[in-house]
Amino acid sequence: MGTHVNQRDESRMFRKPGNWFNEEVGEAKSRAACRNASDAMKPLIVICSDDAEFYLILSHVLAVDGFTSALASNVNEMLELATELAVHALLLDCQPDNQMAESCGRLRQDARTSALPVVALIAPGAESQHIALLKSGIDEAFVRPLAPAKLLDYLRSRLGVDRHSGSRLETALSLNHGDIEMQIDSHHVRCNGREIELGPIEFKLLRHMLENPGKVLSREELIGAAWPNNVHVGPRTVDVHISRLRRSIKLSSHHDVIRTVRLGGYALQDRTT
Repeated sequence: MGTHVNQRDESRMFRKPGNWFNEEVGEAKSRAACRNASDAMKPLIVICSDDAEFYLILSHVLAVDGFTSALASNVNEMLELATELAVHALLLDCQPDNQMAESCGRLRQDARTSALPVVALIAPGAESQHIALLKSGIDEAFVRPLAPAKLLDYLRSRLGVDRHSGSRLETALSLNHGDIEMQIDSHHVRCNGREIELGPIEFKLLRHMLENPGKVLSREELIGAAWPNNVHVGPRTVDVHISRLRRSIKLSSHHDVIRTVRLGGYALQDRTT
């Protein structure tokens, strides 16, 4: 990014919030909008924060490790960025004076971001948000201070990023089975070459099936894959969402690729099965 950040500044970012600088936030957003071809090949992390200093230091930490970043001041801007760019993960700057659990809930409910990893960075004094964040469906939460390596290790592992080259591993970002193609990072699904629209639950159900083609998946397993742990879901609810998923796929393929196994669950099958 061209901004020199030493280890002392890097450590400070994980200890206390910085000051708000409107000029620096504006510049950060401009840089995010003008990503070059090299940046486009790197995993994009959107940081939701109203602290420009925090963003500048964190974006440097990410850039050194092969990521690129964009700044959002609120959840609406995060959703806009997810519409315009191929976002790979979302970071929430949780401060004592904000309630990011509500933002996380909105991200989980929106089809543009429901499949993306959402990580909370909890500042000192905001620890009380931890439980609310877990209930809202956060993927991971780090209470500051923390070693930046912990955050970077999590992102590399979750996104399938090579530590040395910073390149993404395609197997971690796309899934294919028959006529169905899923781009996990951008939340796009194609069937027989045509784009199909899926809700967040249907997307997660299909993703789990694509990761386990041919395997009979029980309703309990599908619940664990598509719903947060704190949400009680019954077998009938799974059937309703599988029915929606089937209808969406059949609009393009005219073939039922989801097989119902009596007393067993569901399985993704080939046309010839």
